[in-house]
Amino acid sequence: MLTVLCTLMALRVFGALLKRGYHGVFHHFSDKHIGRYVDEFVFRLNDGNVKRSTLDRIDSIMSGFSGNRLSYKMLVLM
Repeated sequence: MLTVLCTLMALRVFGALLKRGYHGVFHHFSDKHIGRYVDEFVFRLNDGNVKRSTLDRIDSIMSGFSGNRLSYKMLVLM
């Protein structure tokens, strides 16, 4: 029962963060790219709670970018 309660609380916290991002940063979520917005907030939640230096976190973000070019044409077709 406690595990279910903790999971529900975590889900409510994540929903509140997503709602705050919607109203505070993006102002609109495209239905086409809603998964990308959610992935960004999942990354922020998972990567932001660790005790690493900012430069280490930036390095991990940049390593994920290498070799992953996204052209405008590919973005529109997704």
